[in-house]
Amino acid sequence: MSKPRVLVIDDGTTYADVIAQMPEFDLVDPQVDAQIPCLKDGPDALTFLAAHRRRIDVVLLDMKFDVPQERLFSLGETATTRQNKRYQGVAILREIRQRFPKLPVVLLTAVEDLSLVDVADELTAQSMTYFLDGDDLDALRIRINSAWRDAQDELPESRVLWGTDASMRELRRRLMVLARGSMPVILEGETGTGKSFLAEQFIHLNSGRKGPFVVLDLASIPTELIAAHLFGAVRGAYTGSVADRRGVFEMADKGTLFIDEVQNIPLEVQKQLLLVLQDRRVRPLGSSKEIPLDVKVVASSNLPLDDAVRTGRFRSDLYMRLNPATRMRIPPLRERPGDLPYFARKLTELAVNDPEVAELRDQVLRAVGLPLDTAVHLVIGRPKPKRSDEPAALEITLPEPAWKLLRRHKWPGNIRELQMVMHNMVTFTLVGAVDAVQSGMAISAARLQVDPGLIGQLLAGSTGLLEQKSQARSASENGTIPVRIEVGASLNAVANSVERQYFLALFKTADGDFSAMAKLLLGDERKSRAVRLRFNQLGLKVREIAKQ
Repeated sequence: MSKPRVLVIDDGTTYADVIAQMPEFDLVDPQVDAQIPCLKDGPDALTFLAAHRRRIDVVLLDMKFDVPQERLFSLGETATTRQNKRYQGVAILREIRQRFPKLPVVLLTAVEDLSLVDVADELTAQSMTYFLDGDDLDALRIRINSAWRDAQDELPESRVLWGTDASMRELRRRLMVLARGSMPVILEGETGTGKSFLAEQFIHLNSGRKGPFVVLDLASIPTELIAAHLFGAVRGAYTGSVADRRGVFEMADKGTLFIDEVQNIPLEVQKQLLLVLQDRRVRPLGSSKEIPLDVKVVASSNLPLDDAVRTGRFRSDLYMRLNPATRMRIPPLRERPGDLPYFARKLTELAVNDPEVAELRDQVLRAVGLPLDTAVHLVIGRPKPKRSDEPAALEITLPEPAWKLLRRHKWPGNIRELQMVMHNMVTFTLVGAVDAVQSGMAISAARLQVDPGLIGQLLAGSTGLLEQKSQARSASENGTIPVRIEVGASLNAVANSVERQYFLALFKTADGDFSAMAKLLLGDERKSRAVRLRFNQLGLKVREIAKQ
C-alpha cells in the first residue's frame, strides 16, 4: 500500500524531524537546504509546489513564521509585520487554496491561540493539529491520514454532481458521516439546489439501510391532511377517511424518510412529530395501537429553520430533536461561480445521453461520419486545434458571448435551472444540425456552434427567472418589496441601506425604466429625472447594475 507523501512548510525543523521518524509517511525533501528538509517560507513553498505538485499528497503548514518581512505574504492592508509573522500560515494557506484548491493542507501550531479563530473564516473548517508534545503524535497521524484519504476519495459523480468547490467537498465529507448514523439530518438550501436528490442518492444509499426511501412533500399536501400523511390513520379518523391509511413513517420503516419543506408542518402537528422522533413509535390517527419504528429522517427547508424558530413558526423542542448540529446548508449556484464550467460540461454530457436527445445526436454523428459511440463534449470559448493523437469527438462549442450570458445569470433556480437550460441548448443545437442535413446540406466538421441568441432566449424564459420577476412585480404592484435590515453606524445609514435596496429592486422590476418608477413612486411618469437623481445619490450606478 502506498504511503502519503508529506511536504512540510515551516521555518524550523521540528515538524519535519517528527514526520521523518514516522514510517507511515514519506517526507518530501525539497533539497533547498540539506540541513532543513522543508520549505521555510511562502514564496519558496509556492515555487516548489508549482514545479512538483504531483510529488505531494499532503502539506503540513506551520502557523508562525519568523522570516524577513520581504519573504512574508500579507494578511491584508491593515496587518502589521508582527501579525503577518504570527499568522503567516493563514496567508500561505490562502495562496495555496487559490493556486492548488484540491491540495490537502493540515495546519500545525504549538500554541493554542484562541485569536486564530478571529483571524480568518477559512480556519473554522480547516484541519488543524495543536502539536504541543509527543503525546499528540496520534492526532497528527489521524489528521494527515484523513486529509490524504479525503483527497483520494473520488466523488461519486455518476449520481451526484458535487463540483470542485471546497464547500461542496466539506458538505460531502460531513454527509458521509451523518448518513451512517441514526440521527436526523437537516438539509437547508434554496429551491433547485438538489436537497431531495442528495437525500436519496447519497444519504440513503450510504446509510446501509435495507428499507425504502420515502418522500413526503409537505408543500403539495393540504394542511388538514398532513398529520394523516405523516402518521397514518384508521378508517373514520377524519372526515372523508373511508379506508385505513399507512403513514410515511410506517412505510419508511428500516429505511429513510425525506420530509421536504418541513417548515410547513402546522404547529399542532409538530408536537406529534416530536413525540414520534423521541419515542420511535407512531400512533395512526384514530388508533390506540403504537407501531415501533426504525427510520432515518432527513428534513429539508428552503429557509433557515432557526429563523422559523425565532419567529415562532417552528417549535424549538422539535428543532432540537431534529438536531441542529446536523444542519447542512447547500450553497446556491451563484455562490460557486467557479463550478459553472464544470456543471455546464457535465450537464451537456447528461443531455446528449438522454433518450429523447440521443436520436438527434446519432443523426448528427452519422452525418459527419463518426461512430455512434463517439463522445460529445462542450467546448467553452474558442476551440483549440485538435492534436493528431486526440480521440475523435463531436464538439458543441459555446462562443464567449454566449458563455458571458451564462456567467452573468444569477441562477435563481440553481442546478435544476442550469440543467434545463443546458438540456434545451443541446436539443436546439442538434435539431438545427439535423434540419440542415435533412435539407440537403453537407456537414463535414464534427463541431456545432451554439447560437448566443439561443442562450439569451433560454435564460429569458427560464422558470427560475420568471418566478423571480413575477414575485418582484407582484410585490412592487402591492407597494411592498422585501429588504434586509443591516446594522449601521447611524439610523441614517440604516435608512439609506433600506432605500437603496428598494430602489435597486424597483429598478430591476421596471427593467431600468425610470419613467415607470416615477409613475409608481410619484404618480407621474414625467418626474423620472427626480427619481434618477435620487438613484444616483444612493450610490447606484446603471452601468454597474447592467453588468450584474
